[in-house]
Amino acid sequence: MRGRIAAAAVGASVAKNKAQAAAAQQQAAAAQQQAAAAQQQPNTASQQTGQEDITQKLQKLANLKQQGLISEEEYQKMKADLLAKL
Repeated sequence: MRGRIAAAAVGASVAKNKAQAAAAQQQAAAAQQQAAAAQQQPNTASQQTGQEDITQKLQKLANLKQQGLISEEEYQKMKADLLAKL
């Protein structure tokens, strides 16, 4: 009986972690889309704002990685994508 309860608790914890990671990936994807849209604007003021947005997004990605919501590989890939847009 205890084994079943423990297995259920572990399973619930794993499912929760996966859901958090999926949410973090969705947030990062949305951040990337916003960064792409910001960079497509022609004037320099918008471009500076886009660069600031990218900096903020990089900080958010670092926070997600630090919290364990995204892996190092995911972080590096998303970081490279954002930096490529500069």
